[in-house]
Amino acid sequence: MKKIRWGVLEENQPISLMPVMEPGWSGIVKDTGKILDKPQTNSIVLYRKNNGIIFVDHKECTALGEFALRKILKNPKWGLMINREIIKSSDELTRYSSGIFRANLEKKSNLELYRLYKVYLDKQCKVYNYGVIPVYLDFYKPHLTSYLVEYLKGRKDLFAQLTIPEKLSKVQEEEISLLKTAVKQKKLKQHIEQYRYMGYNFEGPAFPDSYFIKRIKEALRDKVRPQTKIALIKQQKLKEREEHDRLVKILQIDKEHQKLLNLTKGFIYSKDYRKMSLVQSYYELEPLLRELANRFDLTLAEIRNCRLDEIKQMALGKPRPTELSARMQGCLFVVLNRKLPGKVLVDSRYHSMRHYLLQKEDLTEVNFFHGQTACIGRARGRVKIISGVKDLKKMKDGDIMVAQMTNPDLVPAMKKAAAIVTDLGGITSHAAIVSRELKKPCVIGTKIATKVLKDGDLVEVDANNATIKKI
Repeated sequence: MKKIRWGVLEENQPISLMPVMEPGWSGIVKDTGKILDKPQTNSIVLYRKNNGIIFVDHKECTALGEFALRKILKNPKWGLMINREIIKSSDELTRYSSGIFRANLEKKSNLELYRLYKVYLDKQCKVYNYGVIPVYLDFYKPHLTSYLVEYLKGRKDLFAQLTIPEKLSKVQEEEISLLKTAVKQKKLKQHIEQYRYMGYNFEGPAFPDSYFIKRIKEALRDKVRPQTKIALIKQQKLKEREEHDRLVKILQIDKEHQKLLNLTKGFIYSKDYRKMSLVQSYYELEPLLRELANRFDLTLAEIRNCRLDEIKQMALGKPRPTELSARMQGCLFVVLNRKLPGKVLVDSRYHSMRHYLLQKEDLTEVNFFHGQTACIGRARGRVKIISGVKDLKKMKDGDIMVAQMTNPDLVPAMKKAAAIVTDLGGITSHAAIVSRELKKPCVIGTKIATKVLKDGDLVEVDANNATIKKI
């Protein structure tokens, strides 16, 4: 394992072994080659007490991104097919998870519960298998973005303007629905139940009623009326489309590059759609996990760290996994050379690789660094490191939000930020998508922001040039 140069793809907390890390990543290794015509062979997930870090083979992931770019340049219709399948598989997943959420689970046998979970995981894997293609293209290294920015003669601002999705995101749809609820003072319960999941991320909790009630009160107190805000959101979308068309005409962008820019728009939209669909499904899956945990005398946290085959064995009357307690303290999920299923290691190999993967470099003298532009603009302010929902309370209006990456549960902090800076992510990342909607300067993919900066640091974010400077 140490012969491979591992790079961090994503870090999340709280998160468990199932259902995200495994079978999600083993499914990618197993099936994505059928979609891309080039398989991923290696993946490692380091799990430590509710924290999960996904590592990819740096050389392999770079090669997969380059391969996907060549495939798209040769046949843009293949990229359109990927986008369609991401949306289609996401809808299939949420239809199924909604059925689980509404089902009378108490009346089902242990094996019936196991089968529900198995089908859910199969559908979830399909979402991951198609969804990882844009990740290869632009999340780990910005292959497609770099290609198009070069075509635009280095104008990152033009690239940002030309790739704004035409459709409203889930966050924008919720905002409009909430404003309509504030106007009519009706259907509040319906709105809450429809959008509560947005705060759940991987393991919850979902947004409480108070979160929505507070926002409605703020909307009613605001000088700008809710109806006006709704109109402004829709007008902004119209202006973005008009500006896109104007730029295409002025820059004389040829049809082939228009296709690629529109394809990038689609990837940005489908990434957000996929993410929010997965979050909804995780929220709706919880009753099934609770029922399984109750049947097998386990906690919710314990059932989330049981592999599917172990759940089947318990459904057949076998005891709990012997290494479950050790696994929850820390483990390594490993797939090497496409040897499936992946292994879960809790022995000396886990401890050795944990030390190896988490080696820290000396960054004490770094006062200036850069990343990738997600949304242009400049801002100056005090840093607040936001690693999870627990940190939302320390975020004040005008602060600079710094995070490893963002998720839907961190949107309240993003709305307060003067600028957003992340360690990880590409142009299709959650931070990039939401920062554009909020018109907040945003620099993504710095790799070191949370290591160099600390709460209270005064910084200047120049998203036009993708730089961050300590003052």
